[in-house]
Amino acid sequence: MSGDALIVAIVFGSILGMITIPMLISLAKKWIERNNSSIPEEQFNRLARAFMEHKKDTQRRIQNLEAIIADDDSMENVPHEESPNQIEAPKESIEFDDSDNVSEESESTDNNKNNLRNMLRE
Repeated sequence: MSGDALIVAIVFGSILGMITIPMLISLAKKWIERNNSSIPEEQFNRLARAFMEHKKDTQRRIQNLEAIIADDDSMENVPHEESPNQIEAPKESIEFDDSDNVSEESESTDNNKNNLRNMLRE
């Protein structure tokens, strides 16, 4: 073999190798991962059924809330004396001593700060 033919064979072989080796590697990866799907079909079907049940339940709840709101709107149109669910406000006023209230406010702000810290830690 002459020198020119040897150089052409080396270049052609290298180019062919650079193309075929990655193709073989990708084929091997696909063959290995063919059984490793992220979610099996049975589990996917179960999730789909659960989602549909959740959707139906949510729609039912929304319809119930809309019915309650519609009933409340119709109750607002009824005069005050006829609505049996209304509770009358007390007629006497209640007075509070502000001196005790100051210590309770400082305790409540301390509790709020601690609750906020606990919430931030979560």
